[in-house]
Formats: sequence, structure tokens, C-alpha cells
Amino acid sequence: MALTPAMGPRGETLAWHGVDVLWAQRPDGVFLTIDLNEAQDIKVSLDSEKLSFSGKAAGNHYEFTLDFFAPIVKEESKWSPKRLIEFYLKKESEGTWTSLSKKKLPWVKVDWKRWQDSDDEEEGKNNQWNLDGLGDMNFGDMGGGEEYDSDDEELPDLDPAEPLGSADVPPEEARKEKVDTDSLD
Repeated sequence: MALTPAMGPRGETLAWHGVDVLWAQRPDGVFLTIDLNEAQDIKVSLDSEKLSFSGKAAGNHYEFTLDFFAPIVKEESKWSPKRLIEFYLKKESEGTWTSLSKKKLPWVKVDWKRWQDSDDEEEGKNNQWNLDGLGDMNFGDMGGGEEYDSDDEELPDLDPAEPLGSADVPPEEARKEKVDTDSLD
């Protein structure tokens, strides 16, 4: 794990503000959440050995590189930058990781809501993760070495606003529907 301070646009060192990374696992994969609400300017780079992340939220810049405990399969891993940044990382080989990273990191914490012990694995076949929300962001679609940048996303066209007073109700009818608030007790 290499934790580097963020660099500003003029080369100045920015303070690193801690962000919690939550993780849980199943024998075949790891679920990882970067606990950062409404992040912008997101940049993500993933390979089989590590994840690099940078982004801004609430006026602060966040950046880290996380070396995984064991290799993952990039092409079968997914992620979503919705309210929080969530990842499903497909393990290269099934098994239990003793931690998310090879080194102890104070900002990496267990996601107890998603955690499953080996004792629970038999029950867990019925308790699979719902990956539906992660379907659009597939690392297999990214070429080697490319980074995701949230500024590259296509934005939908806005529908033109309906002019005021053009509703289906004629203005005379709208006036009739007004309630006389002076008579209310």
C-alpha cells in the first residue's frame, strides 16, 4: 500500500484526508465500499494486484493505492460510483483472505453488514450479493492501463422545461380551483 499525499494543480502537496474503505468477502469475491458521499472527479485504476483511487468530496481531495491480499480478476470485477463508490472484485482463486491488503491499514474496516463467516457459507448460497447496481461499470470493458475519469461520462440531454401556464387546465379553471384561505380556521 502506498499512501501518497495528493498533488495540487501547481504541484503543491495537499493534505490527505482519511476516508474509510469497508470490505466484506465471499469465497469467490470481495465487496469493497469507499465511504465517500457524492464524490466528483473520480479516477480509478484497477489491475490484478491493486486499486488506485482519487476523487473530491466536500471540498477535500482523497487519494490512495491499495495492494490486494491476493490477485483478483479485473475483467470480471464491477463497480459503481453512485452515492458511495462500490466495487465487486472477483477473486482469482476461491478462498478466504485474512485481510483486504497485505499490510495493516487503519482506514480499512470490515463491512459487517455484508460480512459472511466461513460457518455461514452453506447458508450463504441463498444469501448472494445483489450486483444489479454494479452492472454498468465493468472493468473488463476497460483497455489495459486506462483509468476511469468521471468527467468522461456522457451526460443525458435535458428535456426542455414546459412554459408556465401551458398546463392542460385553462387559466379560467385554474382560478376557480383556488381556495379562499381567509375562510379556513
